[in-house]
Amino acid sequence: MQTRPARSLLVNAALVCCSCCLLAQNPQLRTRNGGQFPTVVFTSVLWSADPSYYSIAIDSSGAATYLSAPDAIEKTGVPFTIEFQATDRTRRLVFNIAQRLDFLADAPSQPVFLPDKNNVRTLAYVYGHVNNQFTYATPPGPDLDEITSVFEELAETFESGRRLVYLQQNDRNAIDSQLERLQAQLDRHHLREFQALVPALRTVLSDGRLGADTRARVEKLLEVAQRWH
Repeated sequence: MQTRPARSLLVNAALVCCSCCLLAQNPQLRTRNGGQFPTVVFTSVLWSADPSYYSIAIDSSGAATYLSAPDAIEKTGVPFTIEFQATDRTRRLVFNIAQRLDFLADAPSQPVFLPDKNNVRTLAYVYGHVNNQFTYATPPGPDLDEITSVFEELAETFESGRRLVYLQQNDRNAIDSQLERLQAQLDRHHLREFQALVPALRTVLSDGRLGADTRARVEKLLEVAQRWH
């Protein structure tokens, strides 16, 4: 029988191998439309982060998918994933920038990065037989910087929702601090596609074990998410 440290080392090793394989391959995350529309895929790997890996795909119809490998995967063995419909604002922004980048058709060659200290990002444009991609650590220009910020804001939004549901299921005493963090992120305009968290917020709100003040905070955030556009 394996000890807990041994199991943890095996899981971490698997995640590292998974990340390396993902970096070596074309990003293949798809939306629910299954590649029927032009799709922009963003992938980020940093082994010391939580999540250590995440990927976001948005197609030209606005259908989108988010997938990540958070620390909690050590317990569940299941990556976190969510499908959502991106707003027109986000969809247009992503594809306008992709067009300005010539859909990555002439992306320059880059040195090989290791995600032990650097955040290794891959941006891809996928449609039919076209699979243009560009891997970088630091965005080498304003357009890449802007589109990177868009996807990182999306990731922060979904990870905030994931942490909230995780705390509701495992550590309800820590929910208030997470709600305060969410509100602060909203106030600083650091979140994007907040409406995608409506199911998560409803799940937390339905927990009758939470105190009245906590439920009131969740309800306020839920109202904001439902009005998001």
